[in-house]
Amino acid sequence: MRTMGKMSVVAAVVLTAACTSPPPPPKEPVVSTDAAAVAEDFPDLGEIVEASWVEERQGESKDRIEAPGPSVFRLSAVVKLRPEAVAKVMTGKNCHPGAPVAPEPLKALLPTGVAWVSCELPTTTKARTAFVAAGSEKAFLTSSTM
Repeated sequence: MRTMGKMSVVAAVVLTAACTSPPPPPKEPVVSTDAAAVAEDFPDLGEIVEASWVEERQGESKDRIEAPGPSVFRLSAVVKLRPEAVAKVMTGKNCHPGAPVAPEPLKALLPTGVAWVSCELPTTTKARTAFVAAGSEKAFLTSSTM
């Protein structure tokens, strides 16, 4: 009988541990500066000289239990490209005027007063967009898992 009681306590502890929610994600994503991580998503842009980026999980639940399944992740990066890369992005792509919407930690890194152009890049395993401005080496890149 004592063994049965101990097993019940152990089972209750295991079930309680299995049902607890994971810790909440940080309020604001952490800014990373590893240019190689961004270059992995954008190999066709050539060398990325500098990068500041964040990765966010899209559609995060705030006050509810999440159902298991795939998540969509979005990488947002403010980068410095070689001048020829900006020209390459702007030619032969589906480009139109449009300013990027940067996550809060990256907003201060975006140049102001420039005429941004949004260019859809060929899809790999991710949807990819480059925001560039003629005459600027800075660009804003996004990629999202599909």
